[in-house]
Amino acid sequence: MICFNTLNVLLGGNLPPFGSAAVIVEEQDYYLVVELPRGRVVFPGGFMTWREDPKHTAQREAQEETGLLVRVDHLIGTYFSASDSFLNMSTVSCVYAAEVIGGVLRNGVEGRACWLYEEELRKRLSPHSRGILDDYLRSRPLPRGIPASSDSQMPLPLAS
Repeated sequence: MICFNTLNVLLGGNLPPFGSAAVIVEEQDYYLVVELPRGRVVFPGGFMTWREDPKHTAQREAQEETGLLVRVDHLIGTYFSASDSFLNMSTVSCVYAAEVIGGVLRNGVEGRACWLYEEELRKRLSPHSRGILDDYLRSRPLPRGIPASSDSQMPLPLAS
């Protein structure tokens, strides 16, 4: 990564951001994450390869980092992160909601794959990733029978 940032400096800051994709997988109120060596957690994801679309990147990276096969559901959002040092690259990331459809949970090269409850997850996510989690929570379909808005005028059954 340092060589890309050095190249960017040599090019006068004209190296475009790198494309990446990630998934948020929630099962029974637990979230699939990768625990990095210093204890920080991230959603499974990574950089796009040549001629790869973001959905395929998200699926591939989830499998590489966790051992689980996922089916991408919907786009939660697209996020930009500017480089703040020679150790970070500027990225444009597509983050998707996904569900597990197979595989066996295992660790990857990046870290330890695990499931965390939302309360613990929030403590260990970066502020940027907490914002993405909040977007995910807003994008989830409502359970059946719950109105989309509390302002809905739904008739209540009358007591007999």
